[in-house]
Amino acid sequence: MFNEESIKAMTELFTNPLFRKGFFDYFLKMQQEGIEAARKFWNLSPERNTLSPFTGDMYEKMVDFYITLGFVSRTKYDEAIKENEKLAQENAFLKETLKQLQTDLFLEGGKKMQEEWQKVIDKQLEMHQEITKNFFELFKELKENAQ
Repeated sequence: MFNEESIKAMTELFTNPLFRKGFFDYFLKMQQEGIEAARKFWNLSPERNTLSPFTGDMYEKMVDFYITLGFVSRTKYDEAIKENEKLAQENAFLKETLKQLQTDLFLEGGKKMQEEWQKVIDKQLEMHQEITKNFFELFKELKENAQ
């Protein structure tokens, strides 16, 4: 079934970091979906109340066994799931905060840029008025000197 070439191909495949990460993500997802499907099936099963009264405990032991197959104890699995949910909430909060800070920064920067631009325009208008005034005064002096 497994010859030397297939073992070599599998070894090369597992040395690829993208495949390795994807494989373990896939394995974890399959494990989580398997547990959720088993729980859903158990809750929907009409025979669950007709069996022995300890069937629910036995089922939970089977879930523990299934989780242990993934080399993670149930408590660590539950802790990891809770930590993952907590990190997802914190990540969403941080993204929203950064988005708000960027928006505020752009608004404030835009207002300051507008104010500075208005100051530049006002200075140019002042300079043009002074140039016009100086030109008329110079023209007036030249006219007086010519007479």
